[in-house]
Amino acid sequence: MTDLSDARLAKAPVSFGAFSFAFASLEAFAVTFEMIIVVLSSIIGGAAYHLFYYHTVYSNSFEGFLGIGVLAAILHMFVAKSQGLYNAQVLAGLDRRWSSLLGGWLLVVLLMTLIIFLLKVGSGVSRGSVMSFGLIGGLGLVTGRMLLQAPLQRAIDRGMLATRRAVVVGMAEELSRVRQSSLLRDFGLSEVRRAQLSGMSDDDGDRAAVASAIRAARECGADEIVLAMPWQQEPRIQFVCDLLRASPLPVRLLPDRTAERFLALRMVASGPIPTLEMQRSPLTSFERAGKRLFDIVASSGLLLLFAPLLIGTAIAIKLDSRGPVLFRQRRNGFDGKQFHILKFRSMHVLEDGDVITQARPNDPRLTGIGATLRRRSIDELPQLVNVLRGDMSLVGPRPHALAHDDKYSKLIASYAQRQHVKPGITGLAQVQGLRGATPAIEDMQLRVAHDLVYIKSWSFMLDLRILLRTIGAVLRHTGV
Repeated sequence: MTDLSDARLAKAPVSFGAFSFAFASLEAFAVTFEMIIVVLSSIIGGAAYHLFYYHTVYSNSFEGFLGIGVLAAILHMFVAKSQGLYNAQVLAGLDRRWSSLLGGWLLVVLLMTLIIFLLKVGSGVSRGSVMSFGLIGGLGLVTGRMLLQAPLQRAIDRGMLATRRAVVVGMAEELSRVRQSSLLRDFGLSEVRRAQLSGMSDDDGDRAAVASAIRAARECGADEIVLAMPWQQEPRIQFVCDLLRASPLPVRLLPDRTAERFLALRMVASGPIPTLEMQRSPLTSFERAGKRLFDIVASSGLLLLFAPLLIGTAIAIKLDSRGPVLFRQRRNGFDGKQFHILKFRSMHVLEDGDVITQARPNDPRLTGIGATLRRRSIDELPQLVNVLRGDMSLVGPRPHALAHDDKYSKLIASYAQRQHVKPGITGLAQVQGLRGATPAIEDMQLRVAHDLVYIKSWSFMLDLRILLRTIGAVLRHTGV
């Protein structure tokens, strides 16, 4: 099947123009280009705000806006790179991801705002100037991408984008998987011709196909020949390679269906021979650091913001019924490490044993204000302290009581995989309405499935979307 990107890439002529640029250098150029846009947006945004309100371009704040621009540019680079926004097809507009670009930029602006105002850096920077920076930066990034699209599409049409041109030789089944767009995206190659080997292991048929490929490579001025053959047919691959020795061009073997699955894994060089990482941490060290930084800054700000509500709730609980203000219960965290989760007490009981009864509608164990606390999720607010401590994250799989972990880990094979990341106050399952009691095993299976999807597809943007949906659910008093 040919998609839009294939149709455009198929137009690439055989011969290059007088100028061509390296496929690998495209990403570096785009990163540098957008970093300049972000830094200039910070300076221009600050200058525009001061000019409008103070009738002067700057009031000794130029260095501050320059520093903010540099930090925001670095953050934007990492966020955009994690979303694949520097791929050639995305830059050329063949794969449109405007929502990802703007969503990532919004995340960067929010992070910058939290860093500036909650950590009290950049005292000369006002909220208005940051908003101006955010608007100008978003407009600048979109405009910059639009300016890049036309020349990049022309470069693709003229065959100027790929560093090397290739003749593809292979069997029908494997050739059907090799699309021009994937050659460009994954290998930096532009296909100029292809030759199909015979269906059976036929020496004469293979000789004719290889001879045709060699002639085509010579006529088209190809830079290399690539093979698309099943890896288990080692003797036939070797035979074709021996025939290709008649050409001075380098020969590469593309991954087949099986190898592609394994080669997509990360290679770890712990010795002279690299190994394949069959299971990796869902988050890289940089991603963990970024998520932790966001958790610290956001939980600190939210604790300050909700301080009056926290104090008022504590007083109301104390006046409403006998017992502690906070309910502590053991939960399993990252990698099974236990911690005590904190909640406002909403029940007369404090269960933390081998048997725990899940809360249910009109539960007689609820205190006078317990139902209100749970319905509006106010009972969850003390978990911001767990987040600040590092026991939890703002977003992640919801931790369950130890008794429930013991039960469901025996019934659901993938249950323990939820502990590959820190548990969260809210999560993907919760914003999809999967919260509360799980009377049937299917209810928990569905919740676990959503948790595993979150772990596999984690990104800053996913966290941000979940937080925004959580806020909306709480404001509608539906809980999460």
